Amino acid sequence: MDLLVLLRVVPALDAALAGARLESYREESATRTRLVFVNGTDGRPRSVAVSLRPELPWIGRPARRHDGAPWSPSPFGGACRRELEGLVLESARLVGRDRVVALQFGGGVRLIAELATHGANLVLLHADGTVAASAHQPKRSAERVRPGARWSPPSLPPGTASPFGMAASEIDARFEALVAAGEPPLEALRRHWFGIGTAGATLVLQESAAAGETPGRVLERRLRGLEEGSLDPVIEGDEDPLEAAERGPLDPSRFRLLPWSPEGAGPAASTRRDDPAATAGLWHEAVERGLALAARVESLRAILRAERRRAWDAEHRAQEDLAGFEDPDLWRRRGEALLAGLREARRCDGVVTVPDPYDAAGGEITFPAPAGVSLPAVAEDCFRRHRRARRGLEGARGRLESLARRRARLEEIGESVASDAAAEERRLTQSLSEIGVAVGLRAGTRVQRAARSAALPRVEGVRLATSTDGWTFLVGRTGRDNDRLTFKVAGPDDFWLHALGVPGAHVVIRNPDRASRPPRATLEEAAAAAAWFSDARGHGAVDVTWTRRKHVRRARGQPPGTVVVKRSEVVRVRPAAPGALE
Repeated sequence: MDLLVLLRVVPALDAALAGARLESYREESATRTRLVFVNGTDGRPRSVAVSLRPELPWIGRPARRHDGAPWSPSPFGGACRRELEGLVLESARLVGRDRVVALQFGGGVRLIAELATHGANLVLLHADGTVAASAHQPKRSAERVRPGARWSPPSLPPGTASPFGMAASEIDARFEALVAAGEPPLEALRRHWFGIGTAGATLVLQESAAAGETPGRVLERRLRGLEEGSLDPVIEGDEDPLEAAERGPLDPSRFRLLPWSPEGAGPAASTRRDDPAATAGLWHEAVERGLALAARVESLRAILRAERRRAWDAEHRAQEDLAGFEDPDLWRRRGEALLAGLREARRCDGVVTVPDPYDAAGGEITFPAPAGVSLPAVAEDCFRRHRRARRGLEGARGRLESLARRRARLEEIGESVASDAAAEERRLTQSLSEIGVAVGLRAGTRVQRAARSAALPRVEGVRLATSTDGWTFLVGRTGRDNDRLTFKVAGPDDFWLHALGVPGAHVVIRNPDRASRPPRATLEEAAAAAAWFSDARGHGAVDVTWTRRKHVRRARGQPPGTVVVKRSEVVRVRPAAPGALE
């Protein structure tokens, strides 16, 4: 987090929260924590967010409610809940020089937020200053944050100096020496004075050129203004950053978080919230939202690329299978020739030779005829092989055509691009779902159905299909996939199906409106899929059991996917794969 922004964020948190009681400590993800305080004077809840994202750690007041699925607390989060909930915050202070915030609670307990890039951490301290627990145990600071060790703030990076308290003449002397040695002015300020950052260094050089002052004098005056509270951070941009982040990552040419408003002609538009902590929270949440959206789009594109590779491989294998099928006409010709030439047939050493009725020159054909088998039986076997080869060839051709259509559709999806990241995410998700690729499934509980998850999409171990009634149903693959589909993804009111008495896939019909029964067509199509993806695929008619998922339990001591059904109904169907899953 930018130290110049942090200089104003921490006093704002102290002014707003000192004397407030910590009501809850919540982990919203693997890297983000929300602390909810209640003020004793008005009883209003106030939140503080701490993000430990390695490339973008920050602290501030969040701009929106958490809309993701509940997150299981880590051991560190559990320790903080036990130690901190119910305590009163006494103060929020900057500690040391390297972006470290200390939240001091009653009884001397402290929560330390270390917000250095690629070194972010949360540390819980006892009243005597020793470490009770830490969110991370990085090797380079293991001794500082080891439980029981006396905590100390991290030291400055080597080769940097702190400009705080330094006279303007000292800053200018070092700056001029660095520039004379060939260092670009921006790098001379940004890299050699700790905490100035790119935005601060850019503003200092711009104001120095505009006002005719030395960079040292400008920097000294601005640092004093930040410490005295006369300057506040501002978001420079031409629209609300959260609204822009809904379309993708923030464009750095349009949006910047500045530690203070530039002098002279201001930006075309800027945003500033009630206090610096809220402004910083708005900025960082917008950045995170845009990056998360871009990551989801890239994840979907990676899934699409993998599906295209699989489609190419499957089509190639289908072509090889097709080439390997025997010619059905060859067996038909042999059977017809044998029946037409029974009297002229000659058998010797397991083969039979008969006239070829299709050869105008009167030629003969020879083919196997096992000893001990009558010639009419050999002819019947030829016709049987003809029928089987024809069915196999027709099936192989149909599969090849289906795979070719799927590959073409995948290529069509890959060639299109939507206008922005949000539209691209919707397009890819919908297009992949239409061809049976289940991405980003959420659990079927009412709470998580309403939640918007920021997790990266992934290909689940299920097949996805839509019935003619427009209902979605999911088909498991392996035993473990069946287990996850039934007990992790399906909601209690979803409908569950399985081919009766044989191993096979679990099928779940989504039931978001908690209907008492699925439509008849949907039930039959899902049941046909359950029969198709089972060991009863070759049967003419298959009984399929169906019930609500809440009536299904895991079978104790059995392999994953083995279940016990408390109550159910049975529907008889002919096995068939949905169109998207052929």
